[in-house]
Amino acid sequence: MVRGGSLAVIVLAVVGLVGACGRPATDLAEPLTATPSSPDNSGGAAPLPMPRVDSGGVSRGSLPVVGACIDSAHKTVTCTVPHQGEVTLVGNLPEGLPSSLPDDTTMTRAALPSCRDALGDYLGSHDADATDLQAWAFWPQADAWTEGERWLVCAATQIDSAGNPITITGSLKHVLTGAGFARYQTCTVSSPSESQTLKFGACDEPHLGEAMPGVQTLGRSTDPMPATDTINQIARNRCSQELTSYLGTDSRSDVTYTWRAPDTRQAWAQGYTNLICYAEAARPVGERLQNIGNGPLPA
Repeated sequence: MVRGGSLAVIVLAVVGLVGACGRPATDLAEPLTATPSSPDNSGGAAPLPMPRVDSGGVSRGSLPVVGACIDSAHKTVTCTVPHQGEVTLVGNLPEGLPSSLPDDTTMTRAALPSCRDALGDYLGSHDADATDLQAWAFWPQADAWTEGERWLVCAATQIDSAGNPITITGSLKHVLTGAGFARYQTCTVSSPSESQTLKFGACDEPHLGEAMPGVQTLGRSTDPMPATDTINQIARNRCSQELTSYLGTDSRSDVTYTWRAPDTRQAWAQGYTNLICYAEAARPVGERLQNIGNGPLPA
């Protein structure tokens, strides 16, 4: 769940209008339409931006512990001082990897599913894909790999609109429980139903899309990836229900739903197996749409 210009996803299908008209049609600048969008993702990029892999400062002799915070040099620091990550898992990579350090794509496939699972457990919710909190993975680099090191360190990090870890203070443990989701929720200034690359912005400033809580897993990375038609049907059912719950009504036509989901087997194998539903307004709004009911769209 992740932000920024490197976002490469496919909108497997986009939506229809939800329910009957809650306000007169003349209130809408332009009615929403159900126009599918199929961004080119032939390179198999992950459907969420992932922090750049760089294990500098991490070694077998200095592995952090779960709950430790790490700075920009990946050194352990107190969580009350500025830092960029918080360790969620310390373990070992799967067996069977080559004796020479594989490329980052192969390593991401080996490391990231475990890190993404650990992220949800640590944050207290598996809605992270609808937020700017993402999994960060570290593994031995070439010299240590040749010497037989196969450790894995996973961390939670908050990323900016370009996918870069930002400096924070305090702990992220269980921050998505209760009302914590809103603090990290992702909103888009571009149309999630039409934009090939999502552009994110603050949820209290003009935006079109809001990632909704209730992120749904479609399986595990070791399972066969569902067919596109199957994902689409799950998404229609799920996202229409999520929108009704999110808005507090099923009777308005100026807000609709769309979704993003894995579109390549490579992304699926890397652990990107979730369905993320978006609420999309007919025009930019400066406040969240959650619990708007049948009231007017915010200015």
